[in-house]
Amino acid sequence: METEGIISKIANQSSISIDESFSFAKTTSVLLRNNEEEGRKIIIYILDNWSKIPSETIEIWTDLIESAGFYPYLEKEKERLKFDNLAGQIRKESHFSENLDGKYFHEEQKYLKKILDSKKNLIVSAPTSFGKSLLIEEIVASSKFKNILVIQPTLALLDETRKKLKKYKENYRIIVRTSQQSLEEKGNLFLLTAERVMEYPNLPQIDFFVIDEFYKLSAKRDDERSDVLNNAFYKLLQQTPVPQFYLLGPNIDGISEGFEEKYNAIFYKTNYSLVENKTIDIYSKNKTEFDQPRKFKEFKENKLFELLLDLKDEQTIIYCSSPNRVRFLADKFTKFLEEKNIQKIEKLPLVEWIEKNINPKWNLINFLNFEIGINDGALQKHINSSMIDYFNEEKLKYIFCTSTIIEGVNTSAKNIIYFD
Repeated sequence: METEGIISKIANQSSISIDESFSFAKTTSVLLRNNEEEGRKIIIYILDNWSKIPSETIEIWTDLIESAGFYPYLEKEKERLKFDNLAGQIRKESHFSENLDGKYFHEEQKYLKKILDSKKNLIVSAPTSFGKSLLIEEIVASSKFKNILVIQPTLALLDETRKKLKKYKENYRIIVRTSQQSLEEKGNLFLLTAERVMEYPNLPQIDFFVIDEFYKLSAKRDDERSDVLNNAFYKLLQQTPVPQFYLLGPNIDGISEGFEEKYNAIFYKTNYSLVENKTIDIYSKNKTEFDQPRKFKEFKENKLFELLLDLKDEQTIIYCSSPNRVRFLADKFTKFLEEKNIQKIEKLPLVEWIEKNINPKWNLINFLNFEIGINDGALQKHINSSMIDYFNEEKLKYIFCTSTIIEGVNTSAKNIIYFD
């Protein structure tokens, strides 16, 4: 049976028989040897539908999960898995982080860490879901470097990184503004955009730096921000000694010829992922109506709202064409839920703050009461940040947004809908 056929059965059947489970496991075992990416796809769907797996085959699937190098899942789901394989247990523990509490690297993260530990520079092209940023935290937590610089393209991403790394403030002064001076007596962790790197007065010797979304260094990009990022990169490469670096981003096929040799670097491209993306085309099924937006405006909106209601147990981001559309659709969806007699959730602390400090009649309050957030670039920073945090903590189910989230934040979304 083809991989897609197995995946379809796993996803759509209400249960999986013992014979089917054995058969799927046998196919997966072969694929992990001959076509690893296809084998990993099946395992991802098995993990997402674990309740369907017969207990008699749990141990087999656990061994396959270990064979695929999905060690973070082995730890996360250890109460449900039967992992009695001693050799596998030893391999699992070899992927345990020495610096991050309770964290395990997957197979390829472990490999990349080994490269960084060898003091080589590393350039990684990998999917967003690969977990490239975990290696940043590993580097910071190790305290091996005195001055670390992380360059990211937006303040929203940097704020998210700051939240993750603020636990290391005893070892590092965390610097996010050009007005903050570095310290001699302890480490400094610079979290800056490329523009702020260029503006920072008397930048000290950097020991290790990271450039997130490094593809923007490309000379083919004709924009001012690319120029600034290249200038910041060049500035760091002129330091003596040249700092160790880690460049990361998605969908990069290669780097300039001679760069690896000149800078003792390794370019590593992978499609390894612990998640699988599935595209569902709703447009084609409703093309006649969707192609006449004025005539069938209500039809398209109701299609969206019914879909969101079906997805109510999963985190969903809805992309809209403008800030006005974000607020209009969020408001209309709120009214849709009210008409369906959906219950409001317990009042969030942010709602209480808005009622006290802004306006108790602001419609954002009603959105939040129905587990709806918005992100359109126009709200106060801490309101945006709070809604993203609530979403990642599953206290909000929906976020209506513009492209602000594409480069702004990483979220725990299960579903992404492109509406208009």
